[in-house]
Amino acid sequence: MNTLETEKVLKAFADKVVARAINNLAKKNNIDSGNLAENLDYNLEVYSSGALELEFTAPYYWKFQDKGVKGSKSGRKAYNSPFKFKGKNIKKGVAEAWVKRKGIQGRDKKGRFIKHKTLAFLIGRSIALYGIPATRFFSNAFKLEAKKLPPEIQKAYASDIDKFLKFAIKDYNTKYN
Repeated sequence: MNTLETEKVLKAFADKVVARAINNLAKKNNIDSGNLAENLDYNLEVYSSGALELEFTAPYYWKFQDKGVKGSKSGRKAYNSPFKFKGKNIKKGVAEAWVKRKGIQGRDKKGRFIKHKTLAFLIGRSIALYGIPATRFFSNAFKLEAKKLPPEIQKAYASDIDKFLKFAIKDYNTKYN
């Protein structure tokens, strides 16, 4: 069966979800290195049976950004998240790379500069203890676009079925009449 109309609708849907998700990241100022936004994509698989499979792809950490991560001490920032920090600090080097990339320079109570490693340790500890807030950048984009999908997909699939039936009847009439 030819599913061209349905494919078009699903591709448009996936394009809108990806664009809206990236826009959500940008609006909330959650684009750091740009890796997540640049690698958010989808695959639409069309099988010979006429079945369609749509899968969104992104770097592994997209779920942490979307759903948040509960802290080991408090989960208020990501209360519905299935993810939770177990230790008292995040993986060594992660916060330090972020501090350097952002050009953040910490100061102590007397106003003196502190080392990047010290600042990274303090930030990492805070993240591990109190968590990462959920941004719902992808979840919200998907839900919003999915609400618009049912009428469009029904029309497209009906159009594909109609074309298939017309072809099948024409083919049958040619062979057997």
